[in-house]
Amino acid sequence: MRFSFGLVLFALPIYLPKQELSNFVVGLIAAAYPVAETISGPGIGILADRFGRRRWIYIGLTISTMALFAFTLNNEVWYLIVIHAIQGVAAAMIIVSSLAMVTDVSTVSSRGREMGVYDFSNLGGYVAGILMAGLLARTNSLVASFYLGSALVGIAAVFAYFKIKQEPQRKHPALSPLVTIRFLLRNRHAAAMFPIWLCVTTFVGTGLTFGPRIGPSPLLTSFFLSGIVLILALTQPFFGHLSDKYGRERLMMLGMLSLIGLFATVIAMLRGGLKFVLVAPFLAVFGVGSFAFAPAALATLGDFAPEGGRGTTMGVYSVVISLGTVIGPLLGGYLLDRYGLSSLFYVGLLILITALALAIAIARPNLRNLASNSTSH
Repeated sequence: MRFSFGLVLFALPIYLPKQELSNFVVGLIAAAYPVAETISGPGIGILADRFGRRRWIYIGLTISTMALFAFTLNNEVWYLIVIHAIQGVAAAMIIVSSLAMVTDVSTVSSRGREMGVYDFSNLGGYVAGILMAGLLARTNSLVASFYLGSALVGIAAVFAYFKIKQEPQRKHPALSPLVTIRFLLRNRHAAAMFPIWLCVTTFVGTGLTFGPRIGPSPLLTSFFLSGIVLILALTQPFFGHLSDKYGRERLMMLGMLSLIGLFATVIAMLRGGLKFVLVAPFLAVFGVGSFAFAPAALATLGDFAPEGGRGTTMGVYSVVISLGTVIGPLLGGYLLDRYGLSSLFYVGLLILITALALAIAIARPNLRNLASNSTSH
């Protein structure tokens, strides 16, 4: 699934004519996917809790197969918005159900590692898809990526139907969405993660939407993006294991502080005209450190998800993720058109600091308890 999504994420901005569309319009097309995922995610989570995870995975893959093929039929703005929205609904079915299934089969002591492996499979698919899209962009066919993506997801749908085992009957009845959301919001650790997730996915949405358009060439940009995603994928099981061993909060804080350091380093490079060789070690350390957040945060969400509301929990998580990827393309398109590339990093640093401060304020009573417990031991 992620191989095909990587193909489309990279190919879609190139598929659009640069001269005729502003960056903001490209952001509107890109945002249709996460808007649809935001709206449908909680509903899919409820259905996954009530009727099981398996069926929504292969139904979502089947819908995505048709949507990817439909991209080849027209490149009018309104048409691409509708098709991308349909693909967002399909993505919600797959992501919410598969995350709930991983939570079902993992335990608290191993959930960080399991979520890291899940992230590895997701990101590894993106790496392959982005690389393949960069190679296909050198051909004369702008729709080749969509044909290949549709074929791959079609194969995945058949595989999912026959190979994914039916999950066992759950012991606990499905909880209502309101009960599940109330449970999550009352838990300060779970609630504190949401502003940070929103912040991180805003940057992801911006980078994936505009990276292919502002890079030196489709092929070079695909190598650069896929290289970053490959490092991210390879580090996820490791950071997930560290979160199991040393605690989720420490790894999430490491990720956020590293992201702040990364943005500050880029701003210093842009303002001071520093040579890349001088800042490369800082970019590498902060860049890798920022990857610690995702597996620890996913494992934390799984730890706190009530057994009868895991699908709904992942639906709520999907809403936050999707909102970030809505804001990212729209905000990024506006800033690029109005103020240029450097404005993305200034605004990004401000958003990061605000999100971290808000998360600490929400989780403060729990952090005090954690500190007192550590001191007593």
